[in-house]
Amino acid sequence: MRALTCEPVRIIHVADTHVDPTARYLGPKEQDRRGDFLRAFEYVVNKALELEPDLLLISGDLFDRVNPRNPARTRVMRALRRLHSEGIRIYAIGGNHDTPRSVEEGASPLHELEAAGYVRFFSKTREVEGETVDIRGLKICVSGASYNHTIPLDQDPLETMRIPREGDVNIVMLHYNFSSVRTPPIWRAPTIKETSIPSDVHYVALGHYHSFRKVPLGRTLVVYPGSTERRSFAEENEEKGFVYVELDEEGVRNLQYIKTNPRPLKTLRITISENDENPVNTVVSAAKEHADAKAILRLIIKGRLPQERLASYNRNQILSELEGRFFHVIIDDRELEYVFEQPEFEGFETLSPLKLYEDYLLKLLQDAGGDAGRRKILEEALNLGRKFLEEAGAW
Repeated sequence: MRALTCEPVRIIHVADTHVDPTARYLGPKEQDRRGDFLRAFEYVVNKALELEPDLLLISGDLFDRVNPRNPARTRVMRALRRLHSEGIRIYAIGGNHDTPRSVEEGASPLHELEAAGYVRFFSKTREVEGETVDIRGLKICVSGASYNHTIPLDQDPLETMRIPREGDVNIVMLHYNFSSVRTPPIWRAPTIKETSIPSDVHYVALGHYHSFRKVPLGRTLVVYPGSTERRSFAEENEEKGFVYVELDEEGVRNLQYIKTNPRPLKTLRITISENDENPVNTVVSAAKEHADAKAILRLIIKGRLPQERLASYNRNQILSELEGRFFHVIIDDRELEYVFEQPEFEGFETLSPLKLYEDYLLKLLQDAGGDAGRRKILEEALNLGRKFLEEAGAW
């Protein structure tokens, strides 16, 4: 066996940057919010220029969709060109967001980056592709497969795929769930089993789950770097970032989690009581205590609002009074109940469907007078209607 005299390979592993998301609920601030994701990605690029890794691994969902807008494509292209010009090898796979579901959806935007010569894109979804390169005397085998939308959720994606392992150091990139990491239901995806990872794979560079996780399996390390920007309120309390890794034949020698600076997301729950004479002031006062011009605030308002105070609750007034104190405010008042007084109907309990029908037909019979033909038809209608209503369970 060759003596271990080579320097470890230096890697930056990033995933789920979700560049160019749609955020129409933000109205005119949608462009600013899209900029958050681009800035987070460019922070990774600048950190890579500083740390000078040998490899940059992008484990899926570089873009938030298959058809990102041209400005976002251009900025990503320029950023990766800078890394390529510094000799950093870039490998990427498609995730569930930027891999087409069908031919009709077109090609992944990652094909453009590969065509430009800046990225090695493992585009196949049913096969793990690989490439072996020499880095300071170490043979590094990097492989990967893009997300396959056709795999059933209960199937292990690696059941039918072989991971190439021709290097002194073997790395595989995938974008699925992993059995040893518990993921919430919103991250539904096929799950890779621990037993499907060969022992001579040194590093499993995963994407899909937006939280940082690492799972050691002997000398193999399985890593989710998490996402670089908060994409929903499910992530409001999570740190965001990516990882820097040093790796050799014996496994991971060094791993650093590098934080990004995501936009703050804040949920505030406010309960309005029936005796609250100024519900707008109650909500606004509570929100102002958490003022942060960079934050997206979600107000969850619940409680009971009597009929006489209905006019005193005004969503637009709340938004107006909080303008400028937050980046954006979302109001969710689906749990706010409006209490109305129910009118009382005297003798209401005697009004049954069957009695109402009988009273109506008897009145028509009375009005028919001596018209024998009309009376006969109405009597048949009365008997048939009574029968059908009783069969239907009317009282």
